[in-house]
Amino acid sequence: METVFKIKKGLDFKLKGEAEATLEVMPLAQNYAIKPTDFEGITPKAMVKPGVKVLAGDALFIDKATGKISFVSPVSGTVTEVERGERRKLLRFVVEPDKEQKFRQFDTQTAMSQGGAKMVELLCQSGLFAFMRQRPYDVVPQAEVMPKSIFVSAFSKMPLAADFSFVVKGQEADFKAGIQALAKVAKVHLGICPSQINSDILPISEAEVSVFDGPNPSGNVGVHINRVNPVNKGEVVWTLAPEMAIVLGRLLRTGKVDFTRRIAVAGAKVNAPQYVETLLGTPLADLLKGQVENDGSHVRII
Repeated sequence: METVFKIKKGLDFKLKGEAEATLEVMPLAQNYAIKPTDFEGITPKAMVKPGVKVLAGDALFIDKATGKISFVSPVSGTVTEVERGERRKLLRFVVEPDKEQKFRQFDTQTAMSQGGAKMVELLCQSGLFAFMRQRPYDVVPQAEVMPKSIFVSAFSKMPLAADFSFVVKGQEADFKAGIQALAKVAKVHLGICPSQINSDILPISEAEVSVFDGPNPSGNVGVHINRVNPVNKGEVVWTLAPEMAIVLGRLLRTGKVDFTRRIAVAGAKVNAPQYVETLLGTPLADLLKGQVENDGSHVRII
């Protein structure tokens, strides 16, 4: 029986342009970019130069402080640019994809059979650890400091946010496998909303499931941590977005890192708000091509 938490304070914003439950699968873009500045708490060290060929899953840069955490290419292809800013600060790695994608193969069996430390090692090598966040501070965690628990929120009440129940459709087995893998590292707390109680993402015996009923921000993982297992002085917890749990499950099933994701392209100025299946690092220009109303007004892209 799931524990139910009633969230009374908050407010749901109803904005125009919510994504319809339709899915468009995007073809390969002309290039893909990974930005070290998106990952708080790390100092990047480049592992490739322009002109180098990489496989999907090969490291583009690593965390210089530890040398353990890899940040990998979402596609196989040729590195066309390693952009630097002031004082040679690494800003962006750009990869031009091959027409036929090739993947680096990872040893997932060892991680699943030997547990915690090996699972963290697999996460670091495959680039998935980069998407973990540590609380406090909301930074990429230190791989050698184990958390007391890991939190995953399977829903969001933020305005125009993607509906995870649609995102996970057809991928429920991978999501469950991802949660089961995280449970080898630490106790997993999964937060769901009332409408997900009878969904196909359950049951998951390896996770402690809690139901959060109430307005925004009831889907916020920080609210879940505060209600379920607050962080005390000297303790850390990790969080992972639910779509990355799907990527982890896919890795364990295939041995390959496939960063295909479903995102909501939504907003009042979008011609046809819908879901798009694409790869991590796709240019916004490709995602929004022909989608944004051209009425001369200023449009902010978030």
